[in-house]
Amino acid sequence: MKPKTAGIVLAGLALAGLQYPLWFADDGLLSLFRARQELSEQERENAALRERNRRLGAEVQSLKEGDEEIERLARSELGMIGPDEKIYLLVEEDAPTETPDQLGDPRE
Repeated sequence: MKPKTAGIVLAGLALAGLQYPLWFADDGLLSLFRARQELSEQERENAALRERNRRLGAEVQSLKEGDEEIERLARSELGMIGPDEKIYLLVEEDAPTETPDQLGDPRE
């Protein structure tokens, strides 16, 4: 091997040896890229949680300020009705209804 070629090879190996820690060490560029990606994912998650907290805070404020929200929740989630209200059950006409006479004798 010529001395000039050997010098170029040695310089290339030295450069590669110096580049290795820059890219692959624990505090290298690849770690920096991973950390930035994790940071952006965490920021997205935080933004979603902030929005959820905002909605829950608005719901709490609504519950504190008026009875309308409490009444709405009681009606929708608990099926409650007011003291002067009546419930009507509507049944479709074409729904088949069987009477005990039509069911037949269970002993048969």
